[in-house]
Amino acid sequence: MAQKYPLGIQTFEKIITDDYIYVDKTQHIHALAHLSDFIFLSRPRRFGKSLLLSTLDAYFSGRRELFRGLAIEQLEHKWESFPVLRIDLNNGNYSESTCELTDMLNNYLYQWESKYHLERQARELGTRFYNVLQGIFMKTGKKVVILIDEYDKPIIGTIEREKAALQEQHRAILKGFYGTLKKADRYIRFAMLTGVSKFSHLSVFSDLNNLVDISLSNQFNDICGISEDELHCCLGEGVARLARSCDMSEQQAYAHLKRLYDGYRFSARGKEMYNPWSLLNTLSREEFLMEWAQSGTPTFLVKMLHDRQIDLTKLDRHIEADVAEMGSYDAADNTIAALYQTGYLTIKDYDPVSQLYSLGIPNQEVNKSLNFSLLPIFTKMQVPTVGTLTGQIYRAAQSGNVDALLTVVKGIIASAPMESPDERVLELNYRNIIAIAFKLSGLDVHIEQQTCIGRIDLAMETNERVYIFEFKRTTLAAAQHQIESRHYADAYAADSRQVVSVAVRLDDSIRNIADWKVLDA
Repeated sequence: MAQKYPLGIQTFEKIITDDYIYVDKTQHIHALAHLSDFIFLSRPRRFGKSLLLSTLDAYFSGRRELFRGLAIEQLEHKWESFPVLRIDLNNGNYSESTCELTDMLNNYLYQWESKYHLERQARELGTRFYNVLQGIFMKTGKKVVILIDEYDKPIIGTIEREKAALQEQHRAILKGFYGTLKKADRYIRFAMLTGVSKFSHLSVFSDLNNLVDISLSNQFNDICGISEDELHCCLGEGVARLARSCDMSEQQAYAHLKRLYDGYRFSARGKEMYNPWSLLNTLSREEFLMEWAQSGTPTFLVKMLHDRQIDLTKLDRHIEADVAEMGSYDAADNTIAALYQTGYLTIKDYDPVSQLYSLGIPNQEVNKSLNFSLLPIFTKMQVPTVGTLTGQIYRAAQSGNVDALLTVVKGIIASAPMESPDERVLELNYRNIIAIAFKLSGLDVHIEQQTCIGRIDLAMETNERVYIFEFKRTTLAAAQHQIESRHYADAYAADSRQVVSVAVRLDDSIRNIADWKVLDA
């Protein structure tokens, strides 16, 4: 019988009872339950936070029968049940007014008041929440478990500067509501909040001095996502079917899965993790997909990168950040932290002496997704056009047709507004648009790749070729001279693939590529 993948299923009970594949994370459930009364976890979207909370719900509800054969069965010897209150803010549309948020919170309070036969004694949300927690404790004699999914969605959904006033209203509502957790801590057995960001201006973080943030914890690095070991152990059958479907060896299939979907790391010493959403969709469909790209890059993030004139080529190299920048921020004010929290950057290394993290793009899927979203902003192209160009760039690169490849790139640059007389801005526009165009291929693209005596402007790899590009705003001869005098091709001397070196001249008078030359091997 073929493995069943829980695509879009975020309920632990359904996964277990309907025999879907479950990657056992229950050792973490046991650890969380005995770690602290108040816990926060930040992870990017589509990383299994909702399933984690559903599993905690089943555990604290005393559903021992659901955990048979899992790790926690050997760890937990005293199964207790507690009243569990779940709040999921993920599906609301908070971009127009505060009504959606207040209606949703009121609805949760009404459900709990009805379930536990509690009298509504106040209108204010925070006070009602306190009364519910106190009332449940008085009725049942048991402390309450609170699980809040995507606690920050109303803030993330209004992060554009033009919605600043609405965001402040959402902050005020949530501050009052979440502040109840501190006031009612005597009635709470366990509370966990998950989200993308840790907004320090909310009372849940300033008031709860015993809140444990496990977002950068080495112990809980793999609490969400799928590790390499878990892929081989739990999903090997699916990888074998994928390999047969794509006419490749299992070794090749594992390698390609790693390039596309692996590379996320959430702590200094943690192992790399796969995006579970992308991985499971690929195994289920038995074809390599770009699910992250199809689900869309946050609008605020794309606008931020464009409006702040960020040098996108630097995202290819490791960017340094400290723990404060990564763990507690308001996304609208911190570009690097926003990229990390939303999953477009991840931890690549950590220096314990300086206590600085090195950040970089996790994998090819994220790289392509980001550039697919950026190109329409930088060039004003329509999304369908971007999809067509992606295929053309890939096809030209795979076939070795440099003329076709650079003709497409030239067309992309021509569609971009390059009116700024500022030399720095013009140079940055060239760099960003060229980088975006090449990365759209989905191939391995390296910007400013360091060699022993120089730095290659751009290198791109296919299965059969390595392309070396040098761009100059002076002369074609200058570009050619730099490739040859600095022996850029020697960096691939041990590579069995064909090395194709290309000198390219940019002309400021036309604000585009003027001509190019493929150098003799």
